[in-house]
Amino acid sequence: MKYLYKIRVLEPKTHIVKVALNIEEIQDKKLTLFIPSWSPGSYLMREYARHLSKLQITTDKGIPVYFEKTRKGTWLVDLDKFEKTKSANSLQVSYEVYCHELTVRTSHIDESHAFLHGPSYLMGAAAEMKDIHVEIEFSPLWSKLTTGLKDISQTREKFIYWAQDYDELLDCPIEIGCQETDGFMVGGKEHHLAFYGQTWPHQFDLKSDMKKIVEYVSDYVGEIPYEKYYFITHFIPHSFGGLEHRNSTALIFDGRILNNRKDYINWLALVAHEYFHTWNVKRIRPAELGPFNYTDENYTQMLWLAEGLTSFMDNYFVYKSGLCTGDEYWELIKADLNKYYKIEGRRFDSLEESSFDAWIKLYRPHENSKNSTISYYLKGGLVFLVLHARLLEKGKSIEDLVHGLWSFYKKRPDQGMNKAEFLELLENLTDKSVSEEFQTMISTTEDIDFEKILKKHNIELQWKKKESDLAVDWTYKNNRVFVGMVQLDGPAYRAGLNAGDEIIAINATRVLKEDIKELTKYLKDETPHRFLVCRNGSLLELDVMKDKSSMQVQKIEVKNNKKW
Repeated sequence: MKYLYKIRVLEPKTHIVKVALNIEEIQDKKLTLFIPSWSPGSYLMREYARHLSKLQITTDKGIPVYFEKTRKGTWLVDLDKFEKTKSANSLQVSYEVYCHELTVRTSHIDESHAFLHGPSYLMGAAAEMKDIHVEIEFSPLWSKLTTGLKDISQTREKFIYWAQDYDELLDCPIEIGCQETDGFMVGGKEHHLAFYGQTWPHQFDLKSDMKKIVEYVSDYVGEIPYEKYYFITHFIPHSFGGLEHRNSTALIFDGRILNNRKDYINWLALVAHEYFHTWNVKRIRPAELGPFNYTDENYTQMLWLAEGLTSFMDNYFVYKSGLCTGDEYWELIKADLNKYYKIEGRRFDSLEESSFDAWIKLYRPHENSKNSTISYYLKGGLVFLVLHARLLEKGKSIEDLVHGLWSFYKKRPDQGMNKAEFLELLENLTDKSVSEEFQTMISTTEDIDFEKILKKHNIELQWKKKESDLAVDWTYKNNRVFVGMVQLDGPAYRAGLNAGDEIIAINATRVLKEDIKELTKYLKDETPHRFLVCRNGSLLELDVMKDKSSMQVQKIEVKNNKKW
């Protein structure tokens, strides 16, 4: 069958993209159409069908075709149902999708631009889809289109692109508007930058530093697996995130804070993270992540490889490429360790379990999340920190592991990797003791002695003196104070404070947003303090007593370590 998509964004103020899909040379008179429910790289059922409307299906002669919805985002088309359509061998499918959510995994259209994320608006057929043509028409308000799709336009009056299959079509987001564009060459390959949104004046050179990351990472792995690459970036207040694609990435970041050194390093780490996904995830991958089932969950226990390894490498690449100092790098590691120690869920949830449950936990955090689960990004990155230390002890490094993974991928690029194969690769690189220790770290909740492991490399953790606190997070509505997360087994937990409680007063004194954090610091240790709270419309009093906080790293001191 042949497929031609016509995508039109002509009235951006409506937030609507109109899609027409022409399917020719149909072989089977019954055909299943669907729109994805999730996006590869973002493991949550997002139910994109909820934004689709005005679906019509006809023959090429305009005769209505019988179809029925069989699932939330699936339709069965039956040409044999009506006498007039039995002889048809082509279909015209048309529909609209409402696009007004600006993230890296959704589509957004307004008068300033259109960001089109494939899974959120492109229907597909259950039959094999290859040799796909895409024609795009957009508002005269705009002048630029940025995408990793192959441009086959004959003239600049028409924007026509090509994808070898449906997976590639979905994997190439599109930015349309008047975005700032630039680029650079690395390894003889074009790298394009497209910046949408506002940045405040800052002292850094984004283009130069992004190029350094591309140069370092591509040289580190040893091969560039694409012809062109596209960084599509949205600078939006209060935003952070990214989503990887085979020859592009979509990034979102707060452009107001780039002049702050720590925030700028976080920006560079985000760039490095998504760019390294070009190899790790988009090519090296858990076996379950491809070919994709776009309508149901794709379960895997190996997101510690997909995201954990990448979460270690992103900061490491920023450091090794010279874009941050050693002290700044270890500050990033310290921050991750301190986040880890504050999450009681590490005692109950292994990395494999966290990965398998990504669909119901990571992307749906709630008031008890930190007490019951652990992020495969956070713990996964720290586990690979430990593995790098172990590799160095064996005269190897994380670079050797990356090269081994890349070589494994190239031998069978269509199959992915399972856990046994990863552990075998690791054992061949080092020995059985290292692979067994790694297996323990990903499959159990045993404590990891970071202090002991790092000390072997002249890297010492200096601990904060334990301070008393309530082990609770506050949330606010105007000036009113509410309980957010209550840490498991902490003093607020033991006293019976609940998430959602409004704190009216402490020791008979009214408490508001501006003073809750300071006043609770002044509460005397080992002394009950009377909290007046409102819970479900009723007032009650609780005695709450401060207690020692969880362990926290004050500083990481590195002595005579040149191999790291």
